[in-house]
Amino acid sequence: MGSKYTDIQVKGSVENVQNLVQHAFGANGFQVKWDGPTKGKAEKGSKGANLMLGALSQYYGVDFEIAPNPNGAILRLVKSNTGWAGGYLGARKVEKQFQQLGDTLAAWFQQQGVLLGRASD
Repeated sequence: MGSKYTDIQVKGSVENVQNLVQHAFGANGFQVKWDGPTKGKAEKGSKGANLMLGALSQYYGVDFEIAPNPNGAILRLVKSNTGWAGGYLGARKVEKQFQQLGDTLAAWFQQQGVLLGRASD
């Protein structure tokens, strides 16, 4: 159902993009957990409450990876949960949130003057 990932191409070094990613997710209410210098997970909401309350309490997580390229770096957002724990409505909500997050982060990078492009699967 829907996109599995979104790539956002950004000007600047991987280190600069790490900083921008931390700020961009934080500005949108996400907690960022780094699994290394170029990988991590951004989460919003509670997994436990989502399992108990379904669509009434949404948990949203997105994995991300930063990869260097000749023009700067690519931030890949990967949908890490389907939302099916909240039923069909939960799954639809997660898909919509994933699309909105890609839009929001691309707009945020655009405002910073570093957005080079965006693509989704």
